[in-house]
Amino acid sequence: MKMKHLLFALAIPALAFLTSCDGGSDPDAAPKPTLSFQTGSGFTFADAQAGVNDILKIGVIAKSNDSKLTKVTINLSTNGGTPGVIFDTTVNANGATFTYNYKVQGSVADVLKLTVTASDANGTTAEQSLSIEITPATVAIGLQQNQQIYNLQSPAGYNGAYDLTKSDAKYNADKPTEKDIVDGTPSSAVFSRSWTTLNGSKFVKVSANDYNLSTSSSFIYNLWKTNAANATATVTDIKLGNVILVKSGQSVPFGLYIIKVTEVKETTTDNLDYIKFEYKGDI
Repeated sequence: MKMKHLLFALAIPALAFLTSCDGGSDPDAAPKPTLSFQTGSGFTFADAQAGVNDILKIGVIAKSNDSKLTKVTINLSTNGGTPGVIFDTTVNANGATFTYNYKVQGSVADVLKLTVTASDANGTTAEQSLSIEITPATVAIGLQQNQQIYNLQSPAGYNGAYDLTKSDAKYNADKPTEKDIVDGTPSSAVFSRSWTTLNGSKFVKVSANDYNLSTSSSFIYNLWKTNAANATATVTDIKLGNVILVKSGQSVPFGLYIIKVTEVKETTTDNLDYIKFEYKGDI
């Protein structure tokens, strides 16, 4: 019995020593930096709306609560995509204050997320984020008629794709980034009456009355906001009279278009099927 009590008594200080060492090596135990946005007139310090090419003045205030700061970065992501670094500066001080002027780039209805990160010598970090929704400037809405996209399996010289931003037919050799719409017919298959994209464009069917009412950029923008959650990279079962709202995957100031299908031509022998349409937008 005495030996058992002695072993137990020796184990208690050993356990306390191990617990103390483990806690001291945990980097989370070190105080994290603090990070905030400069408030006041002229600064963007909360989620906001802005137009393409607007300049947002973002004031960053970083402070170490233990070891010195080592770095402050700003990352940008668009519509939940992979973030990229747009600002990176080395710091060797207990605090840092600076102003970053961000020029808004993207397309209407894009949501940009700017994330500021401050790091210190302990390896601890602090983050703050802002979300910016790109809203449209007032632009004139034009009409383009008698456009068409052929079966992707059609002979050479017939366009199987289309660039909405330039009202331009696109062919196999053209850049994928310019192909907002691509016919969706796979090889060795009948005409699918579907469209897809090679540049990240999104499609959603809306009503015929929506097309009639689309006479202003603000209407088209609000129509997109209402229907964006249902937009996909492919639109199927295209029929005469269908109206399709499209957000181009290209980085252009407006980038929203509304299409009305005016003819669906299906052939049986030569793959010269096509969909003819007219559309409205910043064209």
